[in-house]
Amino acid sequence: MRPKSRKAKAVSKYFCGFILAAALAVALAAAALRAATPASRPAAGDAFHIAQLRYGGGGDWYDNRTSMPRLQERLAREFGVFPGAERKIVRLTDDDLFSYPVIFMSGHGNVSFSPEEVARLRAYFERGGFLWASDDYGMAPALRRELKKVLPGQDYVELPFSHPIYQAPYKFPSGLPKIHEHDGGPPRGYALFLGDRMVFFADINTDIGDGLEAPSIHNDPPEVQEQAFRMAVNIVYFALSQ
Repeated sequence: MRPKSRKAKAVSKYFCGFILAAALAVALAAAALRAATPASRPAAGDAFHIAQLRYGGGGDWYDNRTSMPRLQERLAREFGVFPGAERKIVRLTDDDLFSYPVIFMSGHGNVSFSPEEVARLRAYFERGGFLWASDDYGMAPALRRELKKVLPGQDYVELPFSHPIYQAPYKFPSGLPKIHEHDGGPPRGYALFLGDRMVFFADINTDIGDGLEAPSIHNDPPEVQEQAFRMAVNIVYFALSQ
C-alpha cells in the first residue's frame, strides 16, 4: 500500500471528522424522530437525499426518475433516517452540491464535463463526497474518459468480490447481482480512489439503478428488485462508513 501524502492525510482526517459528525447527527435525529408526532417531523429540506447528477454531453441524465426516492424510502426502513420523498437534481456547479454526501448518475449516452465541472467534482471528492454511477448501457466509456480529467493518472480499479462493498450489510459473495442483461456475461464493479478512500463506484453490465425503479417501468420480478435494493444499500452504507 502506498504511504499517504500530506494532502491525502488531511483529506482523510477531514472526511473522518465529517462522517463522525454526520453519524452522530443521524443518530440524534433518528432518536428524535421515533419520539416525534407526525406534525413535528422535519421539513423536506432536513430529510436524507441522494441527489441525481445532471450532466452535459447529450446523454439522458434524467433516466431512473423513481430510483432515488424509492432507495431513500428503503434506507429509512433500514437505518431509521427520515427519507426525502422527492427526487433531487444537482449540477456540479450548483451551490448545494456539497450538501449531498452521495450523488448518483445514470444514462445511456455521452457524458461531458466542462473545465469548471471537472474542478468542482475534484473538490467534491476532496471534501468527502462520493459519486455512484449506474450505467444504463452505453454511458460507461464516456464517463471513464471524463473522470480521467478529474483524477489525472488514475483509471478504474475492478473490485474483488471480497471487497467490503459486497459484504455489508448484505452479502454478495459473487459481487454485483445481475439485474439486466445488457451485453450478457458478468456484471463489473469499478472504483476510483483519492488516497486510500473510494470516491467513485460504477456498476456496469447490470444496471442497479434500473432495478430500483417502480415495478411497472421495467417489470423486474420482486426477487430481482430486492437484489438491486440490497446492493444499493451496500453502496450507500459503504460510501458513508468507509
